[in-house]
Amino acid sequence: MTAASGGRRTRPYAGTGGRTQAPDATLSIDTQIIAHTGHGRLLSEQHQLVLDLCSDPRAVSELAGLLQLPVGVITVLVTDLRQHQMVTTQSPVDMSRNDNVTHRLMERVHAALQAQYEEETRGARGAN
Repeated sequence: MTAASGGRRTRPYAGTGGRTQAPDATLSIDTQIIAHTGHGRLLSEQHQLVLDLCSDPRAVSELAGLLQLPVGVITVLVTDLRQHQMVTTQSPVDMSRNDNVTHRLMERVHAALQAQYEEETRGARGAN
């Protein structure tokens, strides 16, 4: 995040008061964050950026990449937002425990993707 004047970067921890670790250990890099509509009072510019990006669910790691901030800073910001009831967090679905996802299903998906790729490749060659 750059400052408006001179393109200088603000310190990543400025919006968290120097905190680098969220007090809640339930947040992991794949935790999904969903912003609530009609946010309350604004906490900081960094908090607002997180809220703006989470109108659709986003993972903690995705937020860190988009905002170019360390994951520790993102977890602190998300914890703050959750404490103010501005976001909801949820763990991702564990597909390894889903009996519907079988090896055979994955083979069929792979075959369909391969066929689509080959069809698109043939079409691209024919256009030349």
